[in-house]
Amino acid sequence: MLFNGDPLDTGGMKRTVQVNVKMTEDDFKMLRKAAEKRWPDAVITNSGIVLALARIAARETLGSKETKRREKG
Repeated sequence: MLFNGDPLDTGGMKRTVQVNVKMTEDDFKMLRKAAEKRWPDAVITNSGIVLALARIAARETLGSKETKRREKG
């Protein structure tokens, strides 16, 4: 699936920090399964899966304002 006709278009996102991640194949399969459940129709890169799920977990861990709003209803 193409985004704006360009398969490399990242929607205006700019990489500012490079991070290398090593994990087992089983761990990555679990992350991919979670991403497919959360975003069933999304086309997402391997790095996008890791980043998106890490951001969600970080917000929940830190108790961001957005997370608190969702919990209140």
